[in-house]
Amino acid sequence: MSEKRQSRFWILWLTAVLVLIPPLPPALACLICLPVPTTSPVDYLLEADLVIVAREDPGAPYWLTMTEILSGEATGIDKSFFLEAPLRPGPSLGRNRAVICSYGSYGGLSQPEWARVGDADADFSALVAEILENREQWQLHPDKRATYFSSYLDHQNQQIRTVAHIEVARAPYDQIRKFEGVLPFPKLRSSLQNFRLTDWHPLYILLLSLSGQAEDLALVSGKVRSAATTGLSLHLAAWVTAWIEMEPEKALPFLTEKYLAGPPRDPAEIRAIFRALSVHGNRGHRYLRKQITEAYRHILKQHPQTASEAVKDLMLWQQWGLKDSLRPIMLDPGSGLDQGSRLQIAAYIRKAEDISATDPPERKNDRLRGLFLSVLLLLIAFPASLRLYRWRAQRARLP
Repeated sequence: MSEKRQSRFWILWLTAVLVLIPPLPPALACLICLPVPTTSPVDYLLEADLVIVAREDPGAPYWLTMTEILSGEATGIDKSFFLEAPLRPGPSLGRNRAVICSYGSYGGLSQPEWARVGDADADFSALVAEILENREQWQLHPDKRATYFSSYLDHQNQQIRTVAHIEVARAPYDQIRKFEGVLPFPKLRSSLQNFRLTDWHPLYILLLSLSGQAEDLALVSGKVRSAATTGLSLHLAAWVTAWIEMEPEKALPFLTEKYLAGPPRDPAEIRAIFRALSVHGNRGHRYLRKQITEAYRHILKQHPQTASEAVKDLMLWQQWGLKDSLRPIMLDPGSGLDQGSRLQIAAYIRKAEDISATDPPERKNDRLRGLFLSVLLLLIAFPASLRLYRWRAQRARLP
């Protein structure tokens, strides 16, 4: 195979591999903020074909009868139905409560089904009406959805407050960074001391990192330093993300020294560090990508199972310096990588080798600048020379 054909083959192969790479979640804060994968009631409302108010049968739990249509058409749908999987069951049943339900094919289901959205109290019903009004706008501008719910994080209605927490926690990290002050900083500090709210502590930690206050920097950095000593990993990803947000020039060297470059740490700790670095490389302090890439080099030594995720980041960031760290992982049968991950790593290594075989970008840019200046000088010199030639010709014709 000629060099030209071989180069074309590798380009096509690399393109195919990149196409097969599953879409990278945009470093969503939910990787750090949400305790478990959580479906928001808003998802059910926005995907529904029908949204109704129904009333529970006092004698038959989860049997409901439609009483009001909020959105959609109920033609051909039974007015009474059994709710097999309530979205948010109440503390007790059979109280003849009014509840809001949605009907649709959620998550690609082949058959539509009913889902319970929440109790139809006055505040929540008003919120549902606003959600339905904003459906088209949020589909066109998804960022407006989290911004809308950020103002409800401290709402007195528990249903609304819970929905707002889920929605904000699922927002991309770079959007969460814009939510400074949506919860008062004193309230965030007190909430972090309330263990009944522990599921939402990661979100509070990220919001607290926006305060810019010395006491919060001391709290955040102290938590990471303490965790490095005790080996605790609870909410470590959030604490590390917050410290990098507030003080990257101190956080990154500390993480390298205490977690990455020294003796092997617990995989849960390394995993937490990786998630925090990935979030910042994608949606946070992107100018730190070179330093984060070097941190990935240490992580790959301790936790090679992160190789496929690391490669996705490195490709997106155009960081090609880790091929020597990835090659032994790809060839190791005990690395636990599937075939798709090996193909991704192989594509990265091939691209990195191609780049290292060509001129460095700086030299290439220098040559382009030189060529541009040369052309520019020629464009300037040619008209001047032509004018000088014509002037001399005219002088020669004078008597």
